[in-house]
Amino acid sequence: MSSYHFLSLSQLNGVWTIHLKRPEVYNALNAGLIHEIRDVAEKAKASESARVLVITGEGKAFCSGADLKSGTSDSDLGAVLRSTYNPMILALRGLDKPVIGAINGPAAGAGCSLALACDYIIAKEGAYFAELFVQIGLTLDAGSTAFLMQSLGYHKAFELAATAKKISAEEAKVWGLVAEVVSEENWENRVQAIGEEFAQRPTLALALIKRELQRAHHQDLATVLEMEAEAQRQAGYSKDFQEGVSSFLEKRAPKFVGK
Repeated sequence: MSSYHFLSLSQLNGVWTIHLKRPEVYNALNAGLIHEIRDVAEKAKASESARVLVITGEGKAFCSGADLKSGTSDSDLGAVLRSTYNPMILALRGLDKPVIGAINGPAAGAGCSLALACDYIIAKEGAYFAELFVQIGLTLDAGSTAFLMQSLGYHKAFELAATAKKISAEEAKVWGLVAEVVSEENWENRVQAIGEEFAQRPTLALALIKRELQRAHHQDLATVLEMEAEAQRQAGYSKDFQEGVSSFLEKRAPKFVGK
């Protein structure tokens, strides 16, 4: 198995567990981490021994979203999505084995998308979900457009996307996004147990359930991802996005102009 720089991968009794390992930036997503998550998903799909994939974070956060401080050499955000985020999300949703999201802390922006890309989500008390894109003048990406609509419907999806409000683990459970909320003291044991439970379930049946549930929706994920990439390309060239990033880096309130 390849060594990874931005995550660690453990394998035990059919359970493959990813720990996102950029705690100094709350596990923010850079190109390297995105590539490594995709690589693990593709290897898990090809492995007969892998029965379930668990994704969790190291430190205080699950994933804080895109690493704005790392920057990008491409001003076309649609191109960035098509080359990095979209293949990662498709690899996770296309994995013919269950993906468990063990949300140990904040899941924000594209980190929220990564959490929602998982098939079964458990969250630690104190964790929260937030679609922060609008705060820097962007639209949803990395699949959140599809995932929020599938799980919540239009009005709740719009509420979360347009307000960037934080949803606690407990609220997310009430809304149906989260299956379980787990206490700090029980967290490690429960993450291990849930992986083992799914590894013992009939993998082929789970793969078919996963595939058919996704097919049941009108828009397939690849189409939504492409729609997001085009919308984000437009938003990425806006003055509001430039102002959003500047205000974030300068730790001040943004002054959007609507262009």
